[in-house]
Amino acid sequence: ALTGHRILPPYTEVVEPTPAIEDERGVDTSQIEHQLRLSVPERVREMVHAANVLIAIREHARPLSSAEE
Repeated sequence: ALTGHRILPPYTEVVEPTPAIEDERGVDTSQIEHQLRLSVPERVREMVHAANVLIAIREHARPLSSAEE
């Protein structure tokens, strides 16, 4: 017996379809909309953070790829 777990009845409500978040090119439009809601300083801060994350990933990946050669 599972203690602390409850058995839920079957889900019978109609589920509304979720709106598409990608356009015809496969671009996630929700990310673009999020960026457009930010102020310029907030947008710059997010882009700097994203760039720093990418740099850190590349720096950590470089030693691994050198070790495989």
